[in-house]
Amino acid sequence: MDEYLVEVQKDGHIETLKSYCASPIEALDSMISFEDVSHIYKITHVKTNETWKFDNSVLKNLRDMR
Repeated sequence: MDEYLVEVQKDGHIETLKSYCASPIEALDSMISFEDVSHIYKITHVKTNETWKFDNSVLKNLRDMR
């Protein structure tokens, strides 16, 4: 398991949440499951500092599919 930092908007405030998982896709999936997360801005792999940005226009669709 790797550590990821996920910058989100939660309850109207920008916060950084930690997620321990095998991939950035799993980190994204865990954030999608939180209903109080309204935006996902970026995911950072702590070990490599690699960063992925997220297109929030698909957030609702991903939640519906989940």
